Order: sequence, then C-alpha cells, then structure tokens
Amino acid sequence: MSIRSMRPSRRYVWRSPLLMAGLLVAAAVASLPAWAQAPEAASQAQKDTPPAEAVESGTDATGQDTPQAAAAENEASGRAAEPAVEVPSIVQGSPEPIEPPPTRELHLVLDWYPSPQHAALFVAQAHGELERQGVTLTITTPADPSVPAKLVAADRADLALGREPQLHMLIAQGLPLVRIATLIDTPLSSLIVREDSDITKLTELAGKTVGYAFQDSINPVLATMLNHHGMTLNDVTLEKIDFAMVRALVEKRVDAVIGAPRNVMPALLAQEGITSRHFLAEEHGLPRHDGLVLIANRERLESKRDDIRHLLAALEEATNWMINHPEAAWSLLIEEEPGIDSEANRRAWAATLRRMAPSPGMLNTDRYATFDAFLQERAFIDEDIPVAQLAMNPNST
Repeated sequence: MSIRSMRPSRRYVWRSPLLMAGLLVAAAVASLPAWAQAPEAASQAQKDTPPAEAVESGTDATGQDTPQAAAAENEASGRAAEPAVEVPSIVQGSPEPIEPPPTRELHLVLDWYPSPQHAALFVAQAHGELERQGVTLTITTPADPSVPAKLVAADRADLALGREPQLHMLIAQGLPLVRIATLIDTPLSSLIVREDSDITKLTELAGKTVGYAFQDSINPVLATMLNHHGMTLNDVTLEKIDFAMVRALVEKRVDAVIGAPRNVMPALLAQEGITSRHFLAEEHGLPRHDGLVLIANRERLESKRDDIRHLLAALEEATNWMINHPEAAWSLLIEEEPGIDSEANRRAWAATLRRMAPSPGMLNTDRYATFDAFLQERAFIDEDIPVAQLAMNPNST
C-alpha cells in the first residue's frame, strides 16, 4: 500500500458541512469552564480527564465531584450546601429467610377424664400461652386410669398426670419416673360415702365395700386412714371400679369410694340427687402432699428439658391468668373442652381454682422428704429414696 493511500480523504474532511459544524461546536464547548458546559459535555469531559488531573480538578477517579469541589461550587454560586448522602458501593443480596422457632412437641396423658383440675393445660392451649412458647401439646385421656405413669416409664408418652403418693410408690418399684411440676399442691384424695348411709365415722367401714380406681388410693392412702383408727385393709372389701365411681355410689354397688377428686365428686353426686359426706386423707393420718403432679421419664428428661421448661412457663402464665380472671377462664375452658361443661363442674370451679399451684415448677423438697420418710417408717416402701430422685424443678440448674 502506498503512502498516498493511507492519507484521509481531503474531499471527505473539508467538503462535509455537518462534520465541519460538529467540530466547531465541540471546540467551542471544550474551551468553556466545566461548570458552564452542558450536562452531556461536562460529563464527557470528566470521563476524558486522566485520574491524576481529576484529583486536581476536584473530581474523584470515577469522574464524580468530590465533596470539597461540590462545596466550593455551591459557595461560588450562592447555593446552600446539600447534605452528603452515603450510597452503598455494594448491593447486598436478598436477606436469608427467617428460620421458624424450634418445634417443641410433647404428648401428655391425663390421670382422669377431662376435669376442672386440668384447666391449666386446656386454658394454656386456648389462651395462646402454649403457642407463644412454641409448644405443641397433645393431650390424651387414658382408657384405664392406672396406666398413664406407666406409659411414661415405658417411653410411650412424654408426660403424665398423677399424684405424689403414686409417684413415691412407683419409683420404689423401680420405675424411672420423676416429678417435674405440680398443678394442684393440696391433697385431692378423700373417702366419700352417701349421706344417707350408716357410715358417719371411719370405724363404721368395717365389713363394707370400698370402690377404687388407683392402686395408690389403697396403699398408702386408705391403709393409712384405716390404720389411724386401729383397722387394716382386711376389715373392708375392695372393688376396682375405675371411672364408674359416681354410678357405683348411686346404684349402691359400693358403700364408699376412695381416690375420687374431692373438688368435683360431691358436685357430681349432687347432680344425681345424692348428697354425700367425705373424710379427708390428711385429717386421718396421711401427711400433706401434692394432689396433682406432672410426671416425666427420668432417663429421657435431658432430651426434653428445654421443651418442658417452655411448657411450664406456659402453664404458669395460664394459671395466674385464670386466678385473675375466673369467669373468662371458665368460658374459655368449656369452649376448648366442651365435655367439662356441666353444672357439677361449674359448681366446683371456684374451689378448684383455689387449689391450683401458681408456680407449677417450684418444688417443696421438705414435703417430698417428709412423705418419703413416712412411707418408709410405715413399711409401704423398703428403702429411703432421695428427693433428687423423686422430684426436681426443670428450671433449676
């Protein structure tokens, strides 16, 4: 290729009016100061400025005015300085999704069919305390009232309701159970007879038939009450009647029943037209004890401890709310568990509330030690059982 052929075409450069006009405009604009240029031209000029010159002219390496240059320009033009706005240089990605709270699932077996003494469980469900604690609680009613604690011992349920005397006796038999909470902290067991019967004192039980549902109602409860009056279990006839206590007394199949909840049994009988009298276990030789306790498997406790702590927090909140708002609590209870809605249970509601433990997790160690010593002294159990093996507060370290 010749040198001539490498030169630009003179005809194209000098004889194109549009190109000529464009060059003249560009030259004129380039000679103006930066602040007088049109936005497009100023922007282009800034882009064409080398980094070193850009720093000297008051712009950063990307061609943007530095804060100092912007302030000087505002001062020269009489404009008020605009506040600096920080713009993130890196765009963050979408935030990670919030993980749902851990699911705390527990299976609890009642000691009896649903009754007012179980209100803390049902109200904690209906009033939202369990949900706020992240606890899903499945509540079942036993077909046989003697099996709930045994289901927990066999690891077929997480928790069961029972009575302190029952707990002592089952642990003495080698079952891996432990008390973790108290729902009713006064005795519930009593011996009940018809008012029209000839039984006005315990010694008149001799030769009579006593119906029962729980083995611990016989040993140690009934045995202690009889021993307190110089009698033994051989002086009465025992008949296991499970849940049919009311019917058995109404039909006079038995002369007395032992172990039925004293807060509701008289009202249930009155509903059937039967007035009754009752003999309280703690007034006839038996030490005071917790009437309704929550029982767990001691060998499985550590894996469920956190779940149980949240359950107890929910039960405490629900119990105190019920005590403060008894009417609203009753309405919520029968809405959650319609089977509880009866005239007898309604009449028993106020008395039941007075017996509820406001802090279910708290443990009365002296009470458990005293009861254990009593059982050993009376030969109901063979060996002393340490309180730490009998009961604990899951909230303590």
